[in-house]
Amino acid sequence: MSLSHHYFSIASNEHQKPIPVIIDIDGKVADFLAILYTFKSKEFGVRSVTFDGDGWAHAASVQNIVDIADDIYPGKNLPVILGADYFLYDSDRNPDTLGSPGFTYQKSVPEGAFGKRNQDLLYGINRQLRLSKRLWYDAIKGFNITKDLANLIDSTIEQTGKKPKIILTGPATNISIFLRAFPTYTAKIDKVFWMGGALNIPGNVFTVSNDSRAEYNVYLDCVAAQELIASDLDITLVPLDFTNQIPLSPGVFDKLSKLKSFYSKFVYKLLSIIRKATPGGDSIFFASYYLWDPIAIAVAKDIGVAKIVSNHS
Repeated sequence: MSLSHHYFSIASNEHQKPIPVIIDIDGKVADFLAILYTFKSKEFGVRSVTFDGDGWAHAASVQNIVDIADDIYPGKNLPVILGADYFLYDSDRNPDTLGSPGFTYQKSVPEGAFGKRNQDLLYGINRQLRLSKRLWYDAIKGFNITKDLANLIDSTIEQTGKKPKIILTGPATNISIFLRAFPTYTAKIDKVFWMGGALNIPGNVFTVSNDSRAEYNVYLDCVAAQELIASDLDITLVPLDFTNQIPLSPGVFDKLSKLKSFYSKFVYKLLSIIRKATPGGDSIFFASYYLWDPIAIAVAKDIGVAKIVSNHS
């Protein structure tokens, strides 16, 4: 496993052909921004989006991803695969709990303000997206997170001649479930980039009073996190130590306000709503709102925003 540390650089790698990627998200606003960034990046050839229904959004908010996938890739019918809506910590102890609300760690995610409902609805403006005729239950029909993800990895290698990279911006539940079913497929995955963890700084789990160390993507499924890190995959961890060095600054916000494309305007409106709703105003918003998941995408693109430091002995 390698750990990402923040060193700005002018270095840049040119890729002759797009890098095949599968991106696994859990549907919060930062994931939505990461998906847009990934879809719009010429460095990537997106093969699929897999969706964790056990994070900061309900499973049905995968419709937001279907909408933008079908708008940006018209006619492609990009596979959007709904995976787990449960945590391995609970399901390993009581399989009958699968799909039930109120799991041990899920209770830390609020439903109301700044919680799941706001993430599902993109703070009330998700229906202002260019809506797809493909509905989320059609988009995922016939897929599951094990057998069909294996087929997707195989077809990616066959069609591109490259192993896919997998980028995770939510809990590690989906990939851990997949590796339980197909453990040998670690040899068919090029690298994993995961926005997760807090190494030498406090975590961001603000809804649990007695935990100041954890980061949500690890905390929400600690069993999956442990299994992923213990695997023989080549993992680049993009922890809070790195992402928290790059807050959303007033300068970036001002530049975003001047962009004219549909999605630039949508993102600006979305972030403006969050900015206005943040208790404490701009001083708190600009000091605490980070582009966590888009930063992980930038690291995976290998465009010179980070130096990767290995912890292999």
